[in-house]
Amino acid sequence: MSSRSNPGQPMASATDPSGRLALDLTECDREPIHIPGAIQPHGYLFVVSETDLRIASVSANVEDLLRQPPASLLNVPIAHYLTAASAARLTHALHGGDPAAINPIRLDVVTPDGERAFNGILHRHDSIVILELEPRDESRYTNEFFRSVRVAIRRLQTAADLPTACWIAASEVRRITGFDRIKVYQFAADWSGQVIAEDRDSGIPSLLDFHFPSSDIPAQSRALYTINPVRIIPDIGYRPSPLVPDINPRLGGPIDLSFSVLRSVSPTHLEYMVNMGMHAAMSISIVRDNRLWGMISCHNLTPRFVSYEVRQACELIAQVLTWQIGVLEEAEIVRHSVRMRAIQNRLLHELGDEQGLTAGLSRVSEEMLALMGASGFALCSFDGVAAFGRTPSDDEIQALASWLSHRESRGIFQTQQLSASFPEAEVYSDIASGLLAVPLGRASTTLMLWFRPEVAQTVTWGGDPHKPVQIGPRGRRLQTRASFEAWREEVRDRSRPWRSHEIVAAEEIRDLVVDVILGRAEELENANRELSRSNDELESFAYVAAHDLKEPLRHIEAFAGLLNDLLLPEARSRLSLMVNGIEASSRRLRALINDLAEYSRIGRQARPLQPVDLNQILTEVLSDLKPMLQDARAEVVSEPLPTVLCDGSQIRQLLQNLISNAVKYRDAERLPHVTIAATIDSPPPAAPAGANVRRARITIADNGIGFDEQYREQIFEPFQRLHGPDEYQGTGIGLAICRKIVHRHGGTISATSRVGEGSVFTFTLPLCDQDAAES
Repeated sequence: MSSRSNPGQPMASATDPSGRLALDLTECDREPIHIPGAIQPHGYLFVVSETDLRIASVSANVEDLLRQPPASLLNVPIAHYLTAASAARLTHALHGGDPAAINPIRLDVVTPDGERAFNGILHRHDSIVILELEPRDESRYTNEFFRSVRVAIRRLQTAADLPTACWIAASEVRRITGFDRIKVYQFAADWSGQVIAEDRDSGIPSLLDFHFPSSDIPAQSRALYTINPVRIIPDIGYRPSPLVPDINPRLGGPIDLSFSVLRSVSPTHLEYMVNMGMHAAMSISIVRDNRLWGMISCHNLTPRFVSYEVRQACELIAQVLTWQIGVLEEAEIVRHSVRMRAIQNRLLHELGDEQGLTAGLSRVSEEMLALMGASGFALCSFDGVAAFGRTPSDDEIQALASWLSHRESRGIFQTQQLSASFPEAEVYSDIASGLLAVPLGRASTTLMLWFRPEVAQTVTWGGDPHKPVQIGPRGRRLQTRASFEAWREEVRDRSRPWRSHEIVAAEEIRDLVVDVILGRAEELENANRELSRSNDELESFAYVAAHDLKEPLRHIEAFAGLLNDLLLPEARSRLSLMVNGIEASSRRLRALINDLAEYSRIGRQARPLQPVDLNQILTEVLSDLKPMLQDARAEVVSEPLPTVLCDGSQIRQLLQNLISNAVKYRDAERLPHVTIAATIDSPPPAAPAGANVRRARITIADNGIGFDEQYREQIFEPFQRLHGPDEYQGTGIGLAICRKIVHRHGGTISATSRVGEGSVFTFTLPLCDQDAAES
């Protein structure tokens, strides 16, 4: 007994013989259209076992053909109702592999009124064989018909662009089938669709360029259109013929009619056609790479049936159109690839010089923008932003990069409506509604960003897309919208979508840049290794030389002292000036040797970085400098200083050098005043999450004599002095030692000054984790 006889289930109806739809169809996407339990009555359906071809289920309208109740046919061999030749053809088709490959086969059915010829359409599914019979008319399938099909194919193969190819397909399908309107419908990424080509009778309104929401063709319908490419509805006013019984004899449950050509139509779709004013329809799927690309949709104002052979011809045209779409897209991709190779070669050449990545990219900026169909480009890294073309501001790009870095997926990101994912982008949607973001590596903080502007447009919909369905007056079944009049909507904040070959091109540019960076990194590593070895040798040489020079220097100083003591009184007045010069020069040389040894010792005797309280270090430095500060009557004022990661002894030397310089180069007209302050730098927005990049910025300001800022870099070089040795004591190595100490800590040091007013020295040190967390 069929499960539909269960009194607990809904009552069957003319358009829903199983009664299941009234229960299940609360949403279009949930409608079980593959198991309607009925067929369209322009043909007949038999479910037979493959072993003995006995009938397991039939459509109820078989009674009109054979004059027997459907139940009386069950478990009877189907050969009983066929001519011997037809039974043999059926058996041969089932034993020859995939029976669907040879559809249709001619089957002559023995009826009370005599033999009748049908097109037999076979397929296997869910462990059963389904045989469908449709009317057969061989009179029209002459050589002329097949010649016209060849002409249609040749026309399609000559199409030079997509609109032309689709229009040819529409016109040829209309010529072959006689439908009143043929439209080619292309799906967008969100499964909404647009009519991109049309051929129609002059009395029917045009739908060319109309858009339709995704709800017009729900997900389960698209799935069936993908696996079963041809669908025909000869007359929407049909009365469904139920299956008797609707049970799969091998698996149980309803019979799956996914591959059936007679499958009954969803009541929602029938209502949709009524509202469109059409009474017959046919669709042929355009499937590319197992995905529904679009459809050739046919409509007629009056009922219209086209035979299986005509549908086969239309399917062939759709397949050739699919092939031609692929050819046209491949041709575009090849042209794009050729341009890509040219830009790659030039980019490789530009990146090969020593001017850096940003400079190399900027020199091919126009070609890169044209290749990607973009209006702006930005390279966003830890060092900042380099942009060209029309882009958001640097701060906006940094904020965008920070948002991208916190996404779960760190791969390529692309969108044509950035503000939908990143609302802050709405303020610059006119220049950056579209974004293609390509990181240089999975963990890289460097991003290449391409921007596309908003393309404001008016989209014409077939009816209001925001109210595609509503609950109808017939219970819980959904009712389609009643109007398909043009409904116009202005669409903003969207750019042209990024195409797959453009994304591939961006990846190739990324790979090229990464290869160049890795190559340079390897060269730099080798150079650094060699430089490190040379530096070690030079430091060792300087240290040994300084140590060895001290011995003869001590002898010179000792002999100068003895000489001065041994001078006769009458000669002392004449020679003492020269002896004093020898002693002064010896003292300067000793200071120079000591500073040189200290400079070389910074790298040789460096200790691991540890948390150190700068306030404590400053206290010790001021204690050591107390005699000097008192002699000069200098005042040193300090704000609270942070705890930093450093080598305490080296930072002590750094502060001592800078404070003693501030006092040494004082103005004779005023007492020395030194101010020490600290601020905490914030990490840049593009810094990776969790990276310890916060730094303390220490400033030491004085009111001394100052210096001309054109020498602000020169003063940190060894042996560079802005004053003669007789004006101010010193060897010219002190600030070089300061710079070396700061660089060893990964920081920077700089100076600003105004002649006669004073100087400000600023350096940075890494903040320890505790201070970073508290700040």
